[in-house]
Amino acid sequence: MKKKYYIFTAIASYFLLLIATIPAKPVTDLINDNTSITLQGISGTLWSGKAYTASINNKTQLKNIEWSFNLWKLLIGQISSDIKTQYLGNSINAELGLSFLGRYFVNNLSATISAKDVAELANIPLAQLSGLISLSIDHAQWKQGELPMASGQLNWKDAAITVSDTASLGNVLITLDESEDHLLNADIKNQGGDIKITGSAKLVLEADYDVNLKLSPTASASSSIRQSLGLFAKKQPNGDYLFKQSGPLNQIGLM
Repeated sequence: MKKKYYIFTAIASYFLLLIATIPAKPVTDLINDNTSITLQGISGTLWSGKAYTASINNKTQLKNIEWSFNLWKLLIGQISSDIKTQYLGNSINAELGLSFLGRYFVNNLSATISAKDVAELANIPLAQLSGLISLSIDHAQWKQGELPMASGQLNWKDAAITVSDTASLGNVLITLDESEDHLLNADIKNQGGDIKITGSAKLVLEADYDVNLKLSPTASASSSIRQSLGLFAKKQPNGDYLFKQSGPLNQIGLM
């Protein structure tokens, strides 16, 4: 038993030394040459290093990236690093990684970004978004060909959407969780604004989605806002509007 212990300790020590001393630049050069990510201003080691900028698909640019390798995660079949960076002046912190089963994951993600920037990243047509979106994601994981899973919260403060008229949504809270029936469930509600929102959006095992929202105009909602709701939601006798939509994810390009 002592011999096996010494062999294991020697191997673990070797990998520890290897990760701690390998310069980051050769590894990041491989990333630059083989992925859609371009890293510049590299310093440090694979264990702990920095990059001045990271460009993703020649569009999204992160600055002042710092990483720290989590060696112990190898014992549970994961490769991960704690990441600190900035996007458009806003701080982002998270643990990013990949399991030996090929699943990407994010833990303890905290970030704040303007709704306008989110709309540009998501390429949302026609509508203009305003307000500030704060992300607090406990855990998320995904793999090509599989449904994503996530838990955490998205808080959209001073939310507003402008199409032909501007509708204030107050503060919108989206809570993400997982269950046996729904791999991803989003509970949606808000406080204040021209429209009261309650409902949910779900992803189910059969790779289907289901959205069910009740939209209730408040006293501050203009007639044009009420008419706009009628373009995509069904008006109810009590004045509320119901928006329901479901189907395969491949219909909306998510699978």
